Amino acid sequence: MDGIIFALGIFILFTFLGYNRLIRLRTNVYKAYDSLDKRVERRNKLIEDFIAYLQKAMNNESSKLEELTGLYKKDKNDNLNLAERVKLNNKINKILAELLGAVSNNHDLSNNSEFLQLKEQLTELETQLSEYAGSYNEAVGFYNNAVHMFPSNVFAVMFGFKGMPEFKVGEEKAVDN
Repeated sequence: MDGIIFALGIFILFTFLGYNRLIRLRTNVYKAYDSLDKRVERRNKLIEDFIAYLQKAMNNESSKLEELTGLYKKDKNDNLNLAERVKLNNKINKILAELLGAVSNNHDLSNNSEFLQLKEQLTELETQLSEYAGSYNEAVGFYNNAVHMFPSNVFAVMFGFKGMPEFKVGEEKAVDN
C-alpha cells in the first residue's frame, strides 16, 4: 500500500513539474513574440505608405499590392491568435520580398529619393525583424521540443499544449508545427 501511495505521489510531482515547465516555455514564446510584434506593427505602418507609393508607380504589380493590402488589413485584426498572426506575417514577408525584388528592377523607382527612403526604412525594419524573429524562433524551438518529446509530450497531450509556428522573414516559406 505504501508503494502505491509513493508511486502516486511521484506521478503527481512529475505532473506538476511537467505542466509548470510547459507553462514557462510557452510564456517565453509569448514574451519573445511581444517584442517581435512591436517591430511587426512598425513595419505594417510603413507597408501602408509603401503600398500607397507603389500603387501610383507600378501598375503591373497591382495583384501583389492588393494581396499585400488584404493581408496587412487582416493582420490589424485583434481576433487572431499568436499562431494565426505568425502564419499571416510569414505570408506578408514573402510577398513584401517579392515586391522589393520587382521594384529593384524598376529604374524609375530606383532613382526616386522618396521611394529610396521608404525602402531603406523597410529594409532596416526587416533586419530588426530578423533579429527578433531569431529570439522568438529559439523560444518556439524549446517549447516545441517539450511538446513533442517524451516524457513532456505526455503532459502536453494531457493539458492541451500544441506546437507553435516559426516566424520567417523574407522569401523563406512558413514552417508549421
